[in-house]
Order: sequence, then structure tokens, then C-alpha cells
Amino acid sequence: MRQKLCKRLEELEKISAAAAQRVSNHVSADSVIEELRAVLCANNFPQEPNESLAETLARFMGISLRELKQQLADLSYGHSRSVHAGGLG
Repeated sequence: MRQKLCKRLEELEKISAAAAQRVSNHVSADSVIEELRAVLCANNFPQEPNESLAETLARFMGISLRELKQQLADLSYGHSRSVHAGGLG
């Protein structure tokens, strides 16, 4: 009984840590998004009214939205390929 209780407590601690990490990642993502918008604006690439941030970034990088999505997917899966010649990776 005691072993089951200890095992369950360990599982709950892992779940709690994972939830805390998700909250931390969300806050970090928000700050990265704002920083990206500031960089784009500073480089005279404001986001158009009906344009997503991804579309603005792709336009800034001189690539298609599809290429940007593929490069970001590659980065998220740990591929070492450079995102752009000066690159994000």
C-alpha cells in the first residue's frame, strides 16, 4: 500500500511539474511574440491588418509561408539545418 502511495505521489509531482512548465512556456512564448513584432516593426515590416504574424515573418525573410512552416517544423524536431542564410537556427 505504501509503495502504491509513493508511486502515485511521484506521478502527481511529474504531472504538476509538467503543468508548471507549460505555463512557463506560454509566458515565454508571449514575450517572444512581442519581441518578434518589435523587431519586424523596427525593420519597417509592420504586420498588415489581415496578415498573420507568420505571414509577416515569411515576407520579412523573403520566403513563402509554407517554407517558413517547414523550417520551423524542422527546428522543432531538432534538425540542424539553418532556417535562413543568417538564420534563426
